[in-house]
Amino acid sequence: MRKRKLLFLLSAALMLHMLPQAFALKQAVTHIDALCQVPDVSVKVPSTGDVFINPYKMDVTVNATETDAQIVSTPAAIENESPVPIQVTATATGKVKEGSDMGFSTAPTEGIGTRKKAFLYFEIVATDSIDNAVWADGYDTNKHLAIRAATRTKKNIVTLSESGKAGSVGAFRLAGDCAITPKVPWSDDDGLEVEIAFTFKPMARQQG
Repeated sequence: MRKRKLLFLLSAALMLHMLPQAFALKQAVTHIDALCQVPDVSVKVPSTGDVFINPYKMDVTVNATETDAQIVSTPAAIENESPVPIQVTATATGKVKEGSDMGFSTAPTEGIGTRKKAFLYFEIVATDSIDNAVWADGYDTNKHLAIRAATRTKKNIVTLSESGKAGSVGAFRLAGDCAITPKVPWSDDDGLEVEIAFTFKPMARQQG
């Protein structure tokens, strides 16, 4: 029994002897500054475009393609030159040409109606070039932005890949239809203007 007590006391004395060395350790502090890495969003956007009202479905040629569509526009494109994908929001405002008595329809006309109205919608698709764009067969409320005399917005209408990747080009156009034989016939005085504003939001790059 005595031998065990001596060993215990010896161990306790050794621990007490070590404590002053532990308290003598110095404290060191490392300061780390966290910086936010924000990409530069660079997008090439055309400044103008053309759209034609073709109420009588005459054959017209646009970019070497013949069509008899009632609303014909020359396709244009925005190009994402950013190092990350971007989400695009489109805001459109329509305006009837001064001196015209036409108006904007709130839904496809199917060519029917006695009032001189046209239905237009904005469509944009992700592709690698305008020539390879695949357009929808008709208006889709979930994908397209209908044009009105008032300003309307379609959030996140398309996502474009980062620069150099497939899908970094946003080809867009205006499409739609109009009444063929309104009570007051179509004339050279009829026309409209559409302003499209784009907002771009950077997204995280996809791995792999």
